[in-house]
Amino acid sequence: MKYRLPILIFVLLLTAVGIFLIQPRIESMTSSVVKVNCDRIKQCLRAERAWPSGMEYCPKILVPETVRVRDKDGKWGYAMDIAGCSKDSIITPRFDVAEKFGNNGLAKVSRGGKWGYVNLKAEEVIPLYYDEVGDFDFGLVPVRLSNKWGYFSAQGQIVGAINFDAVSGLWRDGLSAVQVQGKWGFVDPRGDTKIQPDFDKVTEFQKGLAKVEINRRWGVINTTGAFVIEPTFDAIFSTADARLLLVNLDRKYGYYNSDGKEIISPRLVKPIQARYNSGGVQVLLNAAALTTTDSAPVTAASPDVMTNSWYFLNTASEKLRFDEDGKAQFWRNGEWFYISQAGMLLK
Repeated sequence: MKYRLPILIFVLLLTAVGIFLIQPRIESMTSSVVKVNCDRIKQCLRAERAWPSGMEYCPKILVPETVRVRDKDGKWGYAMDIAGCSKDSIITPRFDVAEKFGNNGLAKVSRGGKWGYVNLKAEEVIPLYYDEVGDFDFGLVPVRLSNKWGYFSAQGQIVGAINFDAVSGLWRDGLSAVQVQGKWGFVDPRGDTKIQPDFDKVTEFQKGLAKVEINRRWGVINTTGAFVIEPTFDAIFSTADARLLLVNLDRKYGYYNSDGKEIISPRLVKPIQARYNSGGVQVLLNAAALTTTDSAPVTAASPDVMTNSWYFLNTASEKLRFDEDGKAQFWRNGEWFYISQAGMLLK
């Protein structure tokens, strides 16, 4: 007991000495790291035009450290903001609107009602000449001049021509939707038309398929423009399973797969959950999505309620079918039954 206090004091002294010896090294390391960052930042700022070979890291370094600044006249520009480095303006405040730099090293700016993009060297990659510019997607950005739209690349090159009535601004499966004279089609990143503008409405491509409307009827096309599902439906919806599409016709629902094969003809009064499984297509038998019938119940209460269970459909062991009114029927013990909202089996 009598040695415990001296030992404690000795340990505290050793700890203090250790901290004293280590602290300058930590500070030195920190200063060294900041100095390296500053050197790189200054090197990047001195680089002219595009970044020289071997300096591709510049945008990654400069973007996080660049902040927007506003002068006394309300004009916006950009400056560096990092401890130990110059905070001098890197882009003199001269814009009415200046948004943050993106990961591609470009920022959307506006002056005098015209829009464009500048890079970290204060160069107008996309001239402040356009009435509206969108956001970059797939390395391309939509721009509007008067009433016509087109695309620019991140290198400041016009893609195709600025002659579309509207563009989606989104690229999926290498295609973007464009409108010409009220009709929609698709172009590739070079601006070449890949699917003729023959449609009244379109959606973006997903997994190689896009929904299209002609004369108020919806169908599905692939990336070549060929119909996978003919335009015969009032509506077509995507599902949680990308391989299944929900179709609607005359207020009845059905399912098609992504190859255009009919899984359930449009005869359901309400959509049911469906999915692919190793055994084929399955449906979720959920009483809340089924229609009741006036038939008397087989039993007062069914202990084995057939709700929230998956059953195969359109296979050799089919266990579920639908009558002409779209009401679900369940196969049990050699007979077909309806299922009530309460989950009771009905003749």
